[in-house]
Amino acid sequence: MKKLLILIGVVGLLSAVGCNPMDDIYDEIDTSLKVEGTVDYTLTDDDYSSLDLSHSNFSSIDEAKALIPALLKKKYPAFTANSLAKVTFNIYDPISIKEYTVTDSDYNEAGLSTDYVTEISDIQDILKFKYPQAKEGDYVKLTYNAIATPIQDTLTNDDYDLIGTELASQYSDAASSAAYNNDFDKRTGKSSYWTDDMIAEAILVVLNDRIDDASEGELYAVTYDTFNDNYEHVFQTMTFRYDGNEFSKFNSTPDGEYYQYTQSDYSLVATELADEYPTAASNLADHGNFYRKYTDNSSYWTDEMLIDAASVVLNEHFPDAADGKVFEIEFDTYGASNTETLTLVKNGNSYEPATSISITEETNVFAYTNGTWNEPLTLEKQDYYDMGLNYPDFDNMDDAAYKIGIFLNKKYPYAEPGDMVAVAFDYYSGGLRTRYANFIFEDGAFQYIPAVKEKSLQFGYDGSTWVPDNTIQYTFTTADYNFVAVELKDVYPDAASNLLSFGNFNRTGGSTSWNDEMMLDAINVVLDNLDPGAEVGQKYQVSYTIYAGGYSIETKSVIKAEDGTWVYN
Repeated sequence: MKKLLILIGVVGLLSAVGCNPMDDIYDEIDTSLKVEGTVDYTLTDDDYSSLDLSHSNFSSIDEAKALIPALLKKKYPAFTANSLAKVTFNIYDPISIKEYTVTDSDYNEAGLSTDYVTEISDIQDILKFKYPQAKEGDYVKLTYNAIATPIQDTLTNDDYDLIGTELASQYSDAASSAAYNNDFDKRTGKSSYWTDDMIAEAILVVLNDRIDDASEGELYAVTYDTFNDNYEHVFQTMTFRYDGNEFSKFNSTPDGEYYQYTQSDYSLVATELADEYPTAASNLADHGNFYRKYTDNSSYWTDEMLIDAASVVLNEHFPDAADGKVFEIEFDTYGASNTETLTLVKNGNSYEPATSISITEETNVFAYTNGTWNEPLTLEKQDYYDMGLNYPDFDNMDDAAYKIGIFLNKKYPYAEPGDMVAVAFDYYSGGLRTRYANFIFEDGAFQYIPAVKEKSLQFGYDGSTWVPDNTIQYTFTTADYNFVAVELKDVYPDAASNLLSFGNFNRTGGSTSWNDEMMLDAINVVLDNLDPGAEVGQKYQVSYTIYAGGYSIETKSVIKAEDGTWVYN
């Protein structure tokens, strides 16, 4: 009973002296015990708070490297030099979208033959060239030149009213008719008749009135209603280009120098192409025109054959034509019509179909997933409703992650483990904007990759402070001992023979012993085989069994030197 009372008194006294006297006792014990240790540690919420962080995560790897050493020194005061700590922590790592504008030289250096892109593979080549070290889930907002795709537009009733007002003084009857009937009168001989040039002028009035954000090179294909001599409404389309200052009518093919085949040209083609197209060439020689009636007839001239024929004729008559020279060539045919026309452009020793293209600057976001660059999957308006949402956007990220995951499971039922999908979706938070998220297929379903991720770093204690350390701990296996013995048998025959016999390194100092220099050679043999691609600066702590009057484990620290060898660290 007396002993129990004394113990209670001691506890009470300790409680009265300080907030937590056991901490002092623990620290005293820790500092009196010095050890070379290895530890795995995961930061807690209290740890982040003790580092004066407002959230339980770091904002970058650099911040983690800067703050964690002080925490380790406080937690492990007894650790000595060469101690290691593998620390697991949270890091805020949201999707970061790099921005890049393709330069003129990039197109050529990426292997393109033009200074603009024509298909997705061109964009992939450029991004592969610019970002050879891209990682899964990386994003780039790329600005580049591309062939403009016409934006489809249709004149409305209000547009016809505007035309009627703006062109009333120039084309009184025609303008009044357009405003009243909401079409362009194409009936021959009528005072309200609209020529194609007048229609182009009218459409320019509309485009200049309601489009104020066009980009240079952008095309607009405008559809309009006409009323013809047969009293029918026929919709037609005219294309316009914006040059950076104003709109103008855009031709689908460039104007070229006109040339019409002569009878001698048909004979020339029949002779020059007799070996390549014998039946068709023979028919041409007999009739003096190109057979174009039935495609399954052996005398039929395909479009490609007609281009070959035109190249023969143009090279004959215009041998000095420069590359890029455009010709509009007319020839006789037998088939649906009596004549046809080709617009061709000179390219080297031959000609090819000529079409006008407009180059415009485009900007789009691309994501690197599954080893290639593509635009993220963009949710359509109906997709949101199919997910049970009242509006075509999300306003809660947890909800988005959950529902998009289910959406992807249905869209890609045959996904394989590791498949990644980048998704673009509308998100409302004080305003509507596009957000991006990455999903990976794991455990049978698509999982959202959150912005806060778990990372691990290794730190080493150098005797005074903890520093980020890439040291890998490795223990020799039976195969390693045998491998060293075989690889070094010609260099150290006695020692290698002993190693092969006993499976450990003799360190007694005798004729079969391994000194430190020989041990470094052995470590080089093992690590070069184990990690041939190790970078300069990579560290290893290598452990192996030795015999020095008894068996024990010896550990050496090495580092990859700039000359590619492993040296003692």
